Parts: sequence; C-alpha cells; structure tokens
Amino acid sequence: MEILSFTGFIRDIVYTPVLIPKIEIYEIINFNINHVKPFGIITLDSLQNNIAFSKWTSPKRTRTYPFAKVYNTYHLNSKKVTVIPVIKDEGAGTDNNDRINFITLSWMNLLNVYIILAWYETASVVPNSTNKITNQKLNADYVKQKILEISSYQLTALHWNTTHFERDFQNIYLNAVNSYENIATTQNVSLHSRQKHLEVLNNFQQDDNFKLEKFKDYTLIRSLAAARRESMTMHSLEYLSDGYKGIFYISNYLGGIYHLTADEVYLEGNIFTIQESKNVTKGQFPSEDDIKDGLFKLILFSNLESLFLGDTQVEFRTQLKITGSIKGYLELPNDITTLENFCQSNNLSKRKRQLINLLNLETIQNPKLNIVITENG
Repeated sequence: MEILSFTGFIRDIVYTPVLIPKIEIYEIINFNINHVKPFGIITLDSLQNNIAFSKWTSPKRTRTYPFAKVYNTYHLNSKKVTVIPVIKDEGAGTDNNDRINFITLSWMNLLNVYIILAWYETASVVPNSTNKITNQKLNADYVKQKILEISSYQLTALHWNTTHFERDFQNIYLNAVNSYENIATTQNVSLHSRQKHLEVLNNFQQDDNFKLEKFKDYTLIRSLAAARRESMTMHSLEYLSDGYKGIFYISNYLGGIYHLTADEVYLEGNIFTIQESKNVTKGQFPSEDDIKDGLFKLILFSNLESLFLGDTQVEFRTQLKITGSIKGYLELPNDITTLENFCQSNNLSKRKRQLINLLNLETIQNPKLNIVITENG
C-alpha cells in the first residue's frame, strides 16, 4: 500500500472533549506516581493552583492507549503533564521491549503537553517464569521533583520538552538500563540485552552526548518503516482497505517540523479524508479508551489550517471510523431521532446509548470532526 506524504500548518488548537470521566484529585505533598490512577489533578498549594497529569505504562503508543489518558485531562485549564517511561522491558520471554520515539514528542509539543521522562526502578518476576517481569514501579521521587519544576515553569511545553530531552534524556535512559540490569541480577530473571539498549542510545549521540536531531533521525526512520509495514499488512483490528497510510509533516508558529501518522487517508471527489479507525471483532463497540485514542489523534488533524500534497493545496476532512458487531450505518453529527432509531435497531444498552449521544455532542462541539459507526466487514 502506498504512503502519502502531506505537509500542513496549524495556527491554533481549539477542541472541546466531551467524553470526560470523573477526575481524582491528589495533593502534591504525598503524591506518588505509582499509587495513583492513570490520570488526575495534583493540587499544589490550593485547589486553584494545580496540574493535570497522565501516565503511560509503556512508551509505545499502540498497546495501552496512553493518548486516551491525555484526552481525559485535555479539557482542564491547568498545565498538562504526561509521564512517559523511556524504556519498558517486560522480559526476554516477551517481544515487549519498547522505547520512546520522536513522533510521541511531536504529538505532545503540538498539543502543549509537558513530558516528564521517567524510568522503571523495580519489578516483580511473573510467577513460574524466569524471563518475564510485571508490577514495574517508576522512580517516584524524580517524577515528583519534575512536577514541581513544571509548576513554576513559565515557557511552553515545546520549550520544556526540548530542554528536558536535551538535558536529561541520556541520564534517564542510562538509569533505566541500569535498573533493568539490577532487576535481572537481583531477581535472577532474563531481560532483554543491556548491550542492545546501549547501542540504541549510541545512535542518539554525538561525541557521547545526546542530540535531539540524532534521536529524531534514528526513531523517525523506524516509525516510518513500521507505518509502511502496517500499510502492507491487513490487521484484524485495523481495516486499512479504505485508503492509504498517511505521513504528515506539520509546522506551526513555534517553529520546527512535527511528524505525525494517520491510520488511513482516502480521496472522495476532491476531498481527502484523514481517518482514524477503531474496530472490535467481538462486541458492538471498541473500548471507550480505544475510541478516545482515536479522538485524541484527530484533535491535531481537525485543527490543520492548510494541507498540501506535494505543492498542491488540498481540501480535507477528519473522521473517526468505529466498527463492531452492529447493524446499519450511523454518521455523526445527526439528529436525535436518527440516533434513537440506530440505538433501538441494535438493542443498545443504556451505557452504549449514552456513548452514542456523547460522541454526537463531540462532533457538534467540534465541527471539523466527523464520526461514522458501522458494521464489521
């Protein structure tokens, strides 16, 4: 499958999330990132002075829906912080040995989300295993220290993230590698190669110092290669038959080029549709976190002011496609009667009816967003 390369410009980001959950509030004085929910609010010296946070369990964006956790805090007026482990090794007996990449940095920079890089310090061996670990815990003191630094930081997330990566990435990465070595030694468990981690770090370095440009070049090549592999493979949970895989080179007033990918891009008439697809083979709908993951990605695409394919400016729209074991087809936004008829014909539960209504409201609040719900196949 061909990959289309677009360039675009974002002036402002205006988006109103609707699928908002209950938000837990924690005080900074006894805050421990390992003992809190995946997202919430941290109060500093008063309820009015606070920070919204989310945490990733893995630096890989596709496995644990970390974007859904950031989405859950995006409506808040506070500074938004997200905590990301630089490495997540789940043991030599698994394929899960993930590292953070440049596209993640691009997403957070454009959405003005402050990154705190972190590392796992302790873990438990999976019972009856010699090569798998679980229950991994981050270094909580370091995370808390960085939250306090961000609370008084006066510049944008782009500035913070750039400085944080340039100044702290290498030490944090080495802390992660050393911690995993210590876990392997003390718990007699087989993990992925320390040497391989160090070889990867070497690709980010110039004269033994971490360089953001080297990090970008190395991880981007691999991200784009992964996108190409995905575009050539029909996934059971990701229908790519609708169009092409899309690579986007986005700029804004803050400078630099930000690199993003989209599940699918297809052409109808003279309008390109940038589409994120969420599918479930069993059940009527994907999980709410899966849906939020798609919505979060579309925040940026729906705020593009202009889009070019080569030197030609193109018209575009953004769409979330949800497929599951349901009958019929529903396009949002739509009128209440149409929603009710769709819900009745599929005998949807009260919770799923509420989800449909909230998704409809999300498209009304964000006019550049469309959602389609249809059956598998």
